[in-house]
Amino acid sequence: MNFDDAWERVKQITGWKKYGELAEFIGTTSQSLSGVKGRGAFPLEWAFKIARAYRSTTDWIVTGEGEAKRGEPVYPHAEGIKTADTAGEPGEGFVQIPRYEVVASAGGGAVIHSEQIVDHLSFKADWVRNALGVPVKDLALINVLGDSMEPTLSDGDLILIDMSTRRVKDNAVYVLQLNGTLLVKRIQRKLDGSVIVRSDNTIYEPETVNSEMLDSLNIIGRVVWCGRRM
Repeated sequence: MNFDDAWERVKQITGWKKYGELAEFIGTTSQSLSGVKGRGAFPLEWAFKIARAYRSTTDWIVTGEGEAKRGEPVYPHAEGIKTADTAGEPGEGFVQIPRYEVVASAGGGAVIHSEQIVDHLSFKADWVRNALGVPVKDLALINVLGDSMEPTLSDGDLILIDMSTRRVKDNAVYVLQLNGTLLVKRIQRKLDGSVIVRSDNTIYEPETVNSEMLDSLNIIGRVVWCGRRM
Protein backbone atom coordinates (compact mmCIF):
# COMPACT_ATOMS: atom_id res chain seq x y z
CA MET A 1 0.00 0.00 0.00
CA ASN A 2 3.04 2.26 -0.36
CA PHE A 3 1.85 5.71 -1.43
CA ASP A 4 4.67 6.48 -3.87
CA ASP A 5 4.42 3.13 -5.65
CA ALA A 6 0.64 3.43 -5.94
CA TRP A 7 0.98 7.01 -7.21
CA GLU A 8 3.27 5.83 -10.02
CA ARG A 9 0.65 3.31 -11.10
CA VAL A 10 -2.09 5.94 -10.87
CA LYS A 11 -0.09 8.23 -13.16
CA GLN A 12 0.31 5.37 -15.61
CA ILE A 13 -3.43 4.80 -16.09
CA THR A 14 -4.65 8.40 -15.70
CA GLY A 15 -1.94 10.44 -17.41
CA TRP A 16 -1.75 12.72 -14.38
CA LYS A 17 1.58 14.35 -13.63
CA LYS A 18 0.94 16.43 -10.50
CA TYR A 19 -0.50 15.74 -7.06
CA GLY A 20 -2.92 18.60 -7.65
CA GLU A 21 -4.71 16.53 -10.27
CA LEU A 22 -5.16 13.71 -7.77
CA ALA A 23 -6.40 16.11 -5.08
CA GLU A 24 -8.93 17.65 -7.47
CA PHE A 25 -10.24 14.23 -8.54
CA ILE A 26 -10.57 12.97 -4.95
CA GLY A 27 -12.10 16.23 -3.76
CA THR A 28 -9.51 17.08 -1.15
CA THR A 29 -6.96 19.85 -0.60
CA SER A 30 -3.27 19.70 -1.43
CA GLN A 31 -2.53 20.15 2.27
CA SER A 32 -4.69 17.16 3.22
CA LEU A 33 -3.13 15.10 0.45
CA SER A 34 0.34 15.91 1.79
CA GLY A 35 -0.75 14.69 5.22
CA VAL A 36 -2.02 11.41 3.78
CA LYS A 37 1.19 10.98 1.76
CA GLY A 38 3.22 11.56 4.91
CA ARG A 39 1.53 8.58 6.56
CA GLY A 40 2.90 6.39 3.77
CA ALA A 41 -0.19 4.41 2.72
CA PHE A 42 -2.32 5.10 -0.35
CA PRO A 43 -5.99 5.18 0.83
CA LEU A 44 -7.99 2.23 -0.44
CA GLU A 45 -11.07 4.38 -1.07
CA TRP A 46 -9.01 6.63 -3.36
CA ALA A 47 -7.79 3.61 -5.29
CA PHE A 48 -11.38 2.32 -5.49
CA LYS A 49 -12.65 5.58 -6.99
CA ILE A 50 -9.74 5.89 -9.47
CA ALA A 51 -10.09 2.26 -10.54
CA ARG A 52 -13.79 2.74 -11.19
CA ALA A 53 -13.27 5.87 -13.28
CA TYR A 54 -10.31 4.59 -15.31
CA ARG A 55 -11.36 0.94 -15.76
CA SER A 56 -8.54 -0.39 -13.63
CA THR A 57 -8.62 -2.51 -10.46
CA THR A 58 -8.01 -1.43 -6.90
CA ASP A 59 -5.75 -4.43 -6.30
CA TRP A 60 -3.43 -3.35 -9.13
CA ILE A 61 -3.29 0.29 -8.01
CA VAL A 62 -2.57 -0.61 -4.40
CA THR A 63 -0.30 -3.65 -4.80
CA GLY A 64 0.68 -3.82 -8.49
CA GLU A 65 -0.82 -7.33 -8.69
CA GLY A 66 -3.22 -8.40 -11.44
CA GLU A 67 -4.15 -6.51 -14.59
CA ALA A 68 -3.88 -2.74 -14.93
CA LYS A 69 -7.01 -2.60 -17.10
CA ARG A 70 -10.31 -4.47 -16.88
CA GLY A 71 -11.95 -6.22 -19.80
CA GLU A 72 -15.25 -5.14 -21.26
CA PRO A 73 -18.21 -5.48 -18.85
CA VAL A 74 -21.08 -7.86 -19.48
CA TYR A 75 -24.75 -6.97 -19.21
CA PRO A 76 -26.96 -9.80 -17.91
CA HIS A 77 -30.74 -9.41 -17.72
CA ALA A 78 -32.07 -8.58 -14.27
CA GLU A 79 -35.74 -8.98 -13.45
CA GLY A 80 -37.40 -5.71 -12.49
CA ILE A 81 -34.51 -3.52 -13.62
CA LYS A 82 -34.01 -2.48 -17.23
CA THR A 83 -30.70 -3.71 -18.58
CA ALA A 84 -28.50 -2.43 -21.37
CA ASP A 85 -29.38 -3.32 -24.94
CA THR A 86 -27.28 -5.66 -27.08
CA ALA A 87 -25.01 -2.81 -28.15
CA GLY A 88 -23.95 -2.31 -24.55
CA GLU A 89 -25.74 1.03 -24.26
CA PRO A 90 -28.51 1.84 -21.76
CA GLY A 91 -32.04 2.21 -23.05
CA GLU A 92 -33.44 5.67 -23.63
CA GLY A 93 -33.96 7.53 -20.36
CA PHE A 94 -31.76 5.12 -18.39
CA VAL A 95 -28.26 5.31 -16.93
CA GLN A 96 -25.90 2.43 -16.17
CA ILE A 97 -24.49 1.86 -12.71
CA PRO A 98 -21.69 -0.70 -12.24
CA ARG A 99 -21.97 -3.65 -9.87
CA TYR A 100 -18.71 -4.69 -8.24
CA GLU A 101 -17.54 -8.12 -7.18
CA VAL A 102 -17.31 -6.90 -3.61
CA VAL A 103 -19.35 -7.63 -0.49
CA ALA A 104 -19.77 -5.38 2.54
CA SER A 105 -20.27 -7.50 5.61
CA ALA A 106 -23.22 -6.89 7.91
CA GLY A 107 -21.77 -9.51 10.24
CA GLY A 108 -18.18 -10.15 11.22
CA GLY A 109 -16.48 -8.39 8.32
CA ALA A 110 -15.32 -9.22 4.81
CA VAL A 111 -11.91 -8.31 3.45
CA ILE A 112 -11.81 -6.81 -0.02
CA HIS A 113 -10.39 -9.24 -2.57
CA SER A 114 -11.38 -7.71 -5.91
CA GLU A 115 -13.13 -4.57 -7.14
CA GLN A 116 -13.67 -5.81 -10.69
CA ILE A 117 -16.93 -4.72 -12.30
CA VAL A 118 -18.98 -7.83 -13.04
CA ASP A 119 -21.93 -6.16 -14.76
CA HIS A 120 -24.03 -3.00 -15.00
CA LEU A 121 -27.66 -2.38 -14.07
CA SER A 122 -29.70 0.41 -15.61
CA PHE A 123 -31.79 2.80 -13.54
CA LYS A 124 -34.14 5.54 -14.71
CA ALA A 125 -32.13 8.71 -15.18
CA ASP A 126 -34.96 10.86 -13.79
CA TRP A 127 -35.04 8.82 -10.58
CA VAL A 128 -31.28 9.04 -10.11
CA ARG A 129 -31.33 12.77 -10.76
CA ASN A 130 -34.46 13.73 -8.77
CA ALA A 131 -34.62 11.16 -5.97
CA LEU A 132 -30.92 10.73 -5.30
CA GLY A 133 -29.38 13.92 -6.67
CA VAL A 134 -26.08 12.09 -7.11
CA PRO A 135 -23.89 12.08 -10.25
CA VAL A 136 -23.87 8.64 -11.87
CA LYS A 137 -20.06 8.55 -11.68
CA ASP A 138 -20.32 8.51 -7.87
CA LEU A 139 -22.69 5.53 -7.66
CA ALA A 140 -21.77 1.86 -7.26
CA LEU A 141 -23.62 -1.38 -6.52
CA ILE A 142 -22.32 -4.09 -4.17
CA ASN A 143 -23.86 -6.91 -2.14
CA VAL A 144 -24.41 -7.31 1.60
CA LEU A 145 -23.07 -10.30 3.53
CA GLY A 146 -24.41 -11.25 6.96
CA ASP A 147 -27.38 -10.48 9.19
CA SER A 148 -26.30 -7.74 11.60
CA MET A 149 -28.23 -5.02 9.73
CA GLU A 150 -31.52 -6.95 9.85
CA PRO A 151 -34.28 -5.94 9.28
CA THR A 152 -32.97 -2.93 7.34
CA LEU A 153 -30.61 -4.97 5.16
CA SER A 154 -30.52 -8.73 4.67
CA ASP A 155 -27.84 -11.17 3.56
CA GLY A 156 -27.54 -10.98 -0.25
CA ASP A 157 -29.20 -7.58 -0.64
CA LEU A 158 -27.92 -5.37 -3.43
CA ILE A 159 -27.09 -1.89 -2.16
CA LEU A 160 -26.49 1.35 -4.04
CA ILE A 161 -23.71 3.51 -2.59
CA ASP A 162 -23.20 7.25 -2.99
CA MET A 163 -19.40 7.43 -2.95
CA SER A 164 -19.40 11.24 -3.01
CA THR A 165 -20.52 11.16 0.64
CA ARG A 166 -17.46 10.95 2.88
CA ARG A 167 -18.78 12.78 5.95
CA VAL A 168 -20.68 11.01 8.70
CA LYS A 169 -24.27 12.17 9.09
CA ASP A 170 -26.21 11.14 12.17
CA ASN A 171 -28.16 7.89 11.97
CA ALA A 172 -27.31 7.03 8.36
CA VAL A 173 -26.12 3.71 6.92
CA TYR A 174 -22.65 3.68 5.38
CA VAL A 175 -20.20 1.33 3.77
CA LEU A 176 -16.92 1.84 5.57
CA GLN A 177 -13.51 0.33 5.85
CA LEU A 178 -12.15 -0.33 9.30
CA ASN A 179 -8.79 -2.04 9.80
CA GLY A 180 -8.83 -3.46 6.28
CA THR A 181 -12.38 -4.79 6.56
CA LEU A 182 -15.35 -3.60 4.50
CA LEU A 183 -18.51 -3.17 6.57
CA VAL A 184 -22.03 -1.82 6.19
CA LYS A 185 -23.21 -0.21 9.42
CA ARG A 186 -25.24 2.63 10.89
CA ILE A 187 -22.99 5.41 12.14
CA GLN A 188 -23.73 8.11 14.70
CA ARG A 189 -21.40 10.98 15.54
CA LYS A 190 -21.04 12.08 19.18
CA LEU A 191 -20.29 15.57 20.49
CA ASP A 192 -16.84 14.52 21.75
CA GLY A 193 -15.75 13.74 18.17
CA SER A 194 -16.07 9.96 18.45
CA VAL A 195 -18.54 7.91 16.43
CA ILE A 196 -20.74 4.94 17.32
CA VAL A 197 -20.83 2.10 14.78
CA ARG A 198 -24.13 0.29 15.21
CA SER A 199 -25.89 -2.77 13.83
CA ASP A 200 -29.67 -2.58 13.39
CA ASN A 201 -29.88 -6.19 14.63
CA THR A 202 -30.04 -5.77 18.41
CA ILE A 203 -28.13 -8.99 19.15
CA TYR A 204 -24.95 -7.20 18.02
CA GLU A 205 -23.28 -4.75 20.41
CA PRO A 206 -22.42 -1.24 19.16
CA GLU A 207 -18.80 -0.18 18.98
CA THR A 208 -17.32 3.25 19.70
CA VAL A 209 -14.47 4.62 17.62
CA ASN A 210 -12.74 7.42 19.50
CA SER A 211 -11.44 10.56 17.83
CA GLU A 212 -7.83 9.27 17.89
CA MET A 213 -8.84 6.21 15.85
CA LEU A 214 -10.99 7.96 13.25
CA ASP A 215 -8.18 7.85 10.69
CA SER A 216 -8.62 4.07 10.59
CA LEU A 217 -12.32 4.43 9.75
CA ASN A 218 -12.62 5.26 6.05
CA ILE A 219 -16.07 6.10 4.73
CA ILE A 220 -16.50 4.53 1.28
CA GLY A 221 -19.99 5.96 0.80
CA ARG A 222 -23.55 6.23 2.05
CA VAL A 223 -26.15 3.57 1.27
CA VAL A 224 -28.99 5.27 -0.64
CA TRP A 225 -31.02 2.29 -1.98
CA CYS A 226 -31.30 -1.45 -1.62
CA GLY A 227 -32.90 -4.22 -3.64
CA ARG A 228 -33.63 -7.79 -2.61
CA ARG A 229 -35.16 -11.05 -3.75
CA MET A 230 -38.63 -11.62 -2.25
